[in-house]
Amino acid sequence: MDYWTEGNRTFAYWDEDEYFYPATIVTIEDEDIFIRFDTGEEEWTDADYLEEFIVEVDDEVECKSVKDGLYYDVLVLSVDGERVEVEYEDETTEWTTLSRLRFLVDEA
Repeated sequence: MDYWTEGNRTFAYWDEDEYFYPATIVTIEDEDIFIRFDTGEEEWTDADYLEEFIVEVDDEVECKSVKDGLYYDVLVLSVDGERVEVEYEDETTEWTTLSRLRFLVDEA
């Protein structure tokens, strides 16, 4: 559990809709990890429900639009630290941040 340390950014599973959302690790007590989602929601979880705070080129995720606040399917075109260039289904592109992305649980 070396990666999971207090203050680290992560994608964390949100049970209500089965997506992973950006969050920050607040406290770790043994196997229990207290996180704060970027929305302000907080909860206890464990490492099985966390993913590293990264995406890679060609990942298919969803991006929260700055125009209407809704999530849309996007393809990651390039990554520069926490900045991510994405392409929408209508082939428009934009630079955004990891904090505006979410993804579904991969059951594969």
